[in-house]
Amino acid sequence: MATIVSLLLLLVFLALGFSAGRFRLIRESRALETVFSVSLYLLLTSMGLRLGQSREVLSRLSEIGGLAVACTLGAAFGTLFMHFAAIPLYRKLPRVPVSDRPAAGGRRLAMLFLNLRKPLVLLLLVVVGSAVGMLLPPVEALRDGSVSTWILYALLFIIGIQMALGGHGLRKMLLNPSVILIPAVTICGTLAGSLVLMPLYGLSLGHSLAMGSGFGWYSLSGVLIADRGEPVLGAAAFLSNLLRETLAFLLVPALRATGGYESGVGLCGATSMDVTLPVLEDTWGSGIVPVSVAHGVILSFLVPFLVPLFMSF
Repeated sequence: MATIVSLLLLLVFLALGFSAGRFRLIRESRALETVFSVSLYLLLTSMGLRLGQSREVLSRLSEIGGLAVACTLGAAFGTLFMHFAAIPLYRKLPRVPVSDRPAAGGRRLAMLFLNLRKPLVLLLLVVVGSAVGMLLPPVEALRDGSVSTWILYALLFIIGIQMALGGHGLRKMLLNPSVILIPAVTICGTLAGSLVLMPLYGLSLGHSLAMGSGFGWYSLSGVLIADRGEPVLGAAAFLSNLLRETLAFLLVPALRATGGYESGVGLCGATSMDVTLPVLEDTWGSGIVPVSVAHGVILSFLVPFLVPLFMSF
């Protein structure tokens, strides 16, 4: 029952935001972007504070790191394997026209440093929050996750608005079978790869799937798992999805040699709609943008529901 209530609340706030954007009660503006950024920073800081208040997490840092790396590699290579296996199917469907002109090496290097800056800043927020949490006396609102939960609801409300405001061109894209197939393959590959955590770390089926079902959305998946009473898994999920995004920045240019953009989009996961979109566009051309955005929107929409659902197993 608690899981159902949690899923309904997430859906309610996402739907409220979507409705506000759909009926133009709130319009896209710089202020909305600022509120989103502040909410994201507060969410990750509160997550860090909660981790710092948990002595269990602090005593298992090496395990968290191992879990994160194993989940990242399993999810990433599971995704790539599935997309490579689906190449014959992709060739039978209409494909997005892409550019044959790679970006200059110097530009790629500059983009890499620029794009890695944001995840490093967000990681620093969690680290600083954890340090402050260690120094503070026990605060129940931080330890039980109620602060993180309400910030999460606010963030989902804003995400709902952004989905509505940016969704006009998505309807046509979502009717294209090839556009739907790419996120479906990404989901299957990511979840299959995350099952490596069962034999390596003795995780249950549900917990292993929950670790992978963040699809690179580190700012949300870790909080959702921690809110289910698993701060260690939450910390590992945050780090794992952060590492997946970083791995995408490094591998996407090399994946161009495979001749198919689907593996690159899939590796980026939910971040293909925003953070990793520039490197995808730089590698395959502007034609990749619509399918990348549709891929990211579909995965991002599923994360708030799949993670709590799998955690209930």
